[in-house]
Amino acid sequence: MYRSMLFIFVLLLMIVYNVNSHSCSCSCCTGSGCSLVYLGTVSVISCASTTCSDACKATYTPCLSGSASAVCEATNLFNFYSSLFLIISTFIFILFNKF
Repeated sequence: MYRSMLFIFVLLLMIVYNVNSHSCSCSCCTGSGCSLVYLGTVSVISCASTTCSDACKATYTPCLSGSASAVCEATNLFNFYSSLFLIISTFIFILFNKF
């Protein structure tokens, strides 16, 4: 009985633990007539209007003096792991309840 309750509790914790992550792809350019150069990504809290641009300028110094292009992307980090956890934990639950 306690195993079943513990299993359900852990299962609920893993389902609720779905985290969204936001990252900005930063490209910057310095000088006149230059082309944008990709510098990398920066993690941010949200994709608000100026969040990406501000984060790129704070992280990459070439972006401070030149123009910056920042694209924000939201990704769901733990979606695959939650699904995998559900499948594995179901098998474990079945095995534990047989004995």
